[in-house]
Amino acid sequence: MGCCRWYLVVGLGLGKVGTGLIFLFAWRDIFDILVTEEKSLLPGSMLYKEWRRPTERPSWQFYVYNWSNAQAVLEHQASSASFEEIGPYQYEEVAEVVDVKYHQANGTLSYRKRTFFRPSGPHSTTTNGTEAERIVSVNFVALVASQLGHSMDYSVQRELSFMLHNFRQTVTVTRPIGQLLFTGYREPMMEPLRKLVCPTKRRSVACQDERLAYFRTFNVTRRASEVYSLDVGLKDRSTYGTVRSWGAAAAVPAARGEFHPCDGFADLTGEFFPSRIERDQAIAIVLPELCRRLTLEFDREQLVAGIMGFRYAVRLVRPFRSAQMSESIMRSCPDTSIRLGRYGILNTNECNGFPLYESDQAHVSSNESPSFASDSDLLYYVLEPTTGTVLESNFGLTYHTFLRPNEHIALFQSVPELRIPLFRFARYYRLSELKAAKLRQLLHLLDVGHQIALAGCVAGLTIILIAVVYACWKAQRPSKTNNDQYRIIGMQLSDGGREHNLLK
Repeated sequence: MGCCRWYLVVGLGLGKVGTGLIFLFAWRDIFDILVTEEKSLLPGSMLYKEWRRPTERPSWQFYVYNWSNAQAVLEHQASSASFEEIGPYQYEEVAEVVDVKYHQANGTLSYRKRTFFRPSGPHSTTTNGTEAERIVSVNFVALVASQLGHSMDYSVQRELSFMLHNFRQTVTVTRPIGQLLFTGYREPMMEPLRKLVCPTKRRSVACQDERLAYFRTFNVTRRASEVYSLDVGLKDRSTYGTVRSWGAAAAVPAARGEFHPCDGFADLTGEFFPSRIERDQAIAIVLPELCRRLTLEFDREQLVAGIMGFRYAVRLVRPFRSAQMSESIMRSCPDTSIRLGRYGILNTNECNGFPLYESDQAHVSSNESPSFASDSDLLYYVLEPTTGTVLESNFGLTYHTFLRPNEHIALFQSVPELRIPLFRFARYYRLSELKAAKLRQLLHLLDVGHQIALAGCVAGLTIILIAVVYACWKAQRPSKTNNDQYRIIGMQLSDGGREHNLLK
């Protein structure tokens, strides 16, 4: 019986060790299942409701540039242009997802998105721009006519020249900041310009019947975006958060390498990321509203709200310069851009041929943007690697245009060649404290699971070790002395010669 008891004790220890090891190696997968449940975007889940009507709203800061000596420069009375940066104008991004449909067959959500900018902070413009400050900037309608004329016949250019004269267009305009950014304005010249330009089908921006503003369609029409398709990771967790435009969603998934960027995209959009992010792997994302492809590369670790995250710097933001607007570049447009519909920023897409270009750090002078930070400080994402949660992000760009003489258009015959900064913005997002607390609890659960598994292994080994030590001690324990035992060695009864006497 004693031997059986020792076997039971050793078996109990081995069982604890085995259970601890199994739990230790399987806890990662168990935790990933818990994370998948937390990140579920299926209709009815908490994240789905948050995605439909986000309560965490990114903040935007806009800066615009006032051309303070425009008249002197245009009249050749000043040798250099002077631009004054005005801002920041603070806005809150209010987004809503509409027309949502769940497709169970392929585990995707099709939807449209609407975005509205709400003024916030003490120094912000009103939504209609009537109380905003007025600034002097280049006349974009006239600039578009001159830009389009460069690639058209001489007769068309002369017609554009007469059109600018008849509509009394000038090189500069003075407008409220809110109108330039969001609400826009309807220019009478745009309608005849469309009739002249659109039949050629060389450019698409001028053919769109909408107000002219840097961030078009926002705060005015509440127009929704094109139809997107969001992968919820039902079949493959690695595809979680991948967004496809309508053109890409209708294509065969196996032919993803054949997608042309101007026809659609199928990438992460910086809102959702898969779990288990590796620091040595770059992350490619696309920003549909800004028509930008970015590559995130690991920079360093950073602590945000008590959570250790991976900070990724945006290294590849390709600037658009005037040299890229040649006809040869335009012909290769399907390989260098993504399609931009009737939603988002004004153009930022060389496929449309609009004279608005993204500035890189080398083209931002100190007098234009005194508070412009370095790329590593301005463009970054901080991601929690285990769950793929965005802890913090900051993204900013600066845009400019070019004023060039055009010998066939009278308004621009004698203008100087000049680079004109227009505006810049910074979009900042940070995880709320409530969600950060929930994330900390979830990550703490991962540590607790590992600790429990290790504790089980240690407890099992301890039981086995104690049993072995006790058994060895029991075997080597000395026996008791003979004085403490009673032994009967032998006993013989004597007959005292009784048998001999009977025989006699």
